[in-house]
Amino acid sequence: MAEPTTETPEQNSPISEPAPGDQNSTSENSSANREAAKYRTKLREAEGKIEAAEARITALLRKEIEAHAGKSLAVGADLFTLGEVAVTDLLDSEGNPDTETIDAAVEVLLKTRPGLGNPNRPWGDVGGGHREVAERAPTMHDALRYKGR
Repeated sequence: MAEPTTETPEQNSPISEPAPGDQNSTSENSSANREAAKYRTKLREAEGKIEAAEARITALLRKEIEAHAGKSLAVGADLFTLGEVAVTDLLDSEGNPDTETIDAAVEVLLKTRPGLGNPNRPWGDVGGGHREVAERAPTMHDALRYKGR
């Protein structure tokens, strides 16, 4: 059988009460706690501002990438929604949009889904419209037309 232990309440107490002359240290502790809490609050506010700024930067980068992709795609946002790429995948080492990487991602998307292409993108010269004509020798038609003037 185990012997009962005889401990005094002072030894068993997990919280020690301050000595009567120790009130100065408790007021210093509470002021230090208040100051620490103030800094923690400022830290949380700063972290929130940083997260909001990062979200705005990411949104601006996404818009710029969508605008570049919109030259080849009917809807530039399709690059993200259907192409399953992230903004960070399309940035260079300095954090700027990399046009070559964006163009490559657009090409991959258009190979798998050609219907997403921009129907209004320019075709280049297809032979229509007004053209400058090189000088030619006058014809009989020209002589009859200008004779009466």
